[in-house]
Amino acid sequence: MESKLFVYGTLKRGLGNNRLLVHTDFLGVATSIDRFNIYDCGFPCAEFNPDGKHLKGEIYDLTEHDFYFTDMLESNGSLYQREIREFDLHGEIVKAWIYIIITPFGRFYETTAEVINWKG
Repeated sequence: MESKLFVYGTLKRGLGNNRLLVHTDFLGVATSIDRFNIYDCGFPCAEFNPDGKHLKGEIYDLTEHDFYFTDMLESNGSLYQREIREFDLHGEIVKAWIYIIITPFGRFYETTAEVINWKG
C-alpha cells in the first residue's frame, strides 16, 4: 500500500487537524499534477476536474495506523474517497493518496490563481 498522503486543507501544518500527523514524516510541499475544483464547506473539498486548478499542499509518510485516524476524520467512503494521484514533490513525480469529495457542496472557491493554496 502506498504510504504517502497529500493534504491540502485542515491537515496542513499550522491548521487544527495537523495534530493527527505529528508522529508522521513531513516530506515537503507539493503540487498536484491533476486539476481540481475546490468548494468552501468551512473546510476545503477537492473535486477532480481536468479544467480546474492545481492544488498546493503537503505530503506526509503515514503508517496504516495513521491512515485509520485520517480516514475517520475525512469520513472516507461516505464524505470523501481516498484516491491515489500524482504530485510534484521537489521536482520529482510521486504517487500519494488524496481525499476527494464524493458529493461536492458548499461555495465554489473562485480564484484567478493557477494553483490553489488553501490557507484555512
